[in-house]
Amino acid sequence: MTYSRLYRQIKSLIGGEANEFCRCFFKKEPAEIRFCEDEAENTEEAIRLCERIRDGEPMQYIFGYAYFYGLEIICRQNVLIPRSDTETAVEIAVKTLPPGSVFADICCGTGCIAAALLYARPDLKAVCADINEDAVSLTRKNLEKYGLAERAKTAVFDVFSDWSVLPRFDEVISNPPYIKTIDMASLPDNVKREPYEALCGGEDGLDFYKRIITAAKERLAEKTHIIFEIGYDEANDLRRLAENESLSCEIYKDVSDNDRVAVLKGSGLWKN
Repeated sequence: MTYSRLYRQIKSLIGGEANEFCRCFFKKEPAEIRFCEDEAENTEEAIRLCERIRDGEPMQYIFGYAYFYGLEIICRQNVLIPRSDTETAVEIAVKTLPPGSVFADICCGTGCIAAALLYARPDLKAVCADINEDAVSLTRKNLEKYGLAERAKTAVFDVFSDWSVLPRFDEVISNPPYIKTIDMASLPDNVKREPYEALCGGEDGLDFYKRIITAAKERLAEKTHIIFEIGYDEANDLRRLAENESLSCEIYKDVSDNDRVAVLKGSGLWKN
């Protein structure tokens, strides 16, 4: 079987994930595969893995990593998979976090946000916190992989507990659980393989936003600067929550033109 024919078969099995599969499996760009008439290698293994993906197993768990903001982030089961949507939050943070600041990556998961920010901004330091011990362990591995661990502290931490136990930080960035409880049952099969507690944000999807805003405001007073990833339909909810806490709220769209990031600021903040 030629590579071009194999690509078509991969595409028929896993659709839009075919290009990423080619990058991971063949270590080649999709264009190198799509039009290549050379005899393909490892065809049976490629098809077998695609069938697993088709049946709902996340590709990132199969290969053990995901590409995020130019980095190869280690992934494992029981930890939320990095997604390209989250890169929008990182891009905004790279441009707006004050020089020399310490940011808290709350609900850090794989540590992809912290790793990307520390890699892009050598002046920053981080506090990475998650209730999932596996996630915190994986965050350490990803920071160590890129030589960033000395600029970060990690903590197994419940967002709804006492924030005074966390090390000092100046800013907050978070991709918290934000899917409504009622919507969890209708998620795609591959997303259901990810940890429930990393996805479900409560009945209205806002439990974590409310807690993080209140706790960060108490901890940081007039220097509150919070960058959230949000659901595509949650912009107005975040505006309302910010207004209730006397914070401004700016909404940014992702590359698909969906509302994706909310930046909350207090009146005494460093300005762009």
